Amino acid sequence: MRLAASGPYAARRLHIGAGTIGDVTMRERLLKLLDSALLKLAPPSPHRLLQLADNQWMPFLGAIAAIALALAIVVPLALATKSDQNDPFVLQSADGARFVAELNGDGDTWVLLGHMFPTKRTKPTHRGIWDKFAERLVAEGYRVLRWDFRCHGDTPCVYSDRPIEDVPEIYLEWEAAIDYAVEEGAEKIYGIGVSMGGTSLMQVAAYRDELVAVSAISSPNIFPNKPPKDSDRADEDGFDKLDGLSTVADIDVPKLYIAGARNQCSYWQSNRYFKAAGEPVRFVLYETDLHGTEILDDEEFGPDAVQEVLDFLADPYGIIGKEMRNLAPGADPDHECFPPKDEDDERDED
Repeated sequence: MRLAASGPYAARRLHIGAGTIGDVTMRERLLKLLDSALLKLAPPSPHRLLQLADNQWMPFLGAIAAIALALAIVVPLALATKSDQNDPFVLQSADGARFVAELNGDGDTWVLLGHMFPTKRTKPTHRGIWDKFAERLVAEGYRVLRWDFRCHGDTPCVYSDRPIEDVPEIYLEWEAAIDYAVEEGAEKIYGIGVSMGGTSLMQVAAYRDELVAVSAISSPNIFPNKPPKDSDRADEDGFDKLDGLSTVADIDVPKLYIAGARNQCSYWQSNRYFKAAGEPVRFVLYETDLHGTEILDDEEFGPDAVQEVLDFLADPYGIIGKEMRNLAPGADPDHECFPPKDEDDERDED
């Protein structure tokens, strides 16, 4: 296991709003970001626009390009706020990987949100799957930090263009997010992860004592179960996996697990977390096949699930010992569910 903290203040932030970063001027930064594939801004680049502006055969197009370039610089400067509220920015993990994050709300109590792997119903996945829940958290007075894990959303890949290749390292994004929250003065930090986001959170929460409470929704114990057969990483130390189950007993803060009883193996794996975890811990099981944020956003189950999380955040130690709410009486959380047997099923599981 690679359970070594990255150290305080390891996160590095690059705003997309106003201000400067080190010795880089505001104008230079905006020009770089306009030309950055990381944030997927539309071509042509500023350099190309200037070339068009200087082209004697295209005076009209050159004039339009010059105006567009001026607006690209002036408008962000005019609209930016001191806190760059809701603007995407870039954080850097301990291994040098950069990932796109977003900060919503105000206050000293932070909630960090880690998203899931693509599913049949939620594809692609990125920080945007938290939109509805993040809005509710902000309304409740929390400051919300969420991000795109490497090889998801606006964050580039490290090993290949397949997200599965980068999954084993996403715990580093959690570390950088915690470092950033601490650096920004967070007094309390809560972590909530869905599916692989929860698995990686269980791994990190075992040694990052800045977290005051954590929750995993529809999270497998180990992810991925196996590498793709044609993976270039298949021979790299057995393709190291995220492993939340082996570390959950070391998490000293309150824990909340939520799962759907008909959601493949997640109910069984959540129950394994529940049994292995120290007190206080609660496990809530719903009669549904929904996965991750799908549960929170659902019209039928969402209101109850969201309230469960809000109550947990408001009073984590309101949980006494080991509590279970089984709202799927026909389900047996102890019934073993074996991992999927092929790559397609593996990807669908998370």
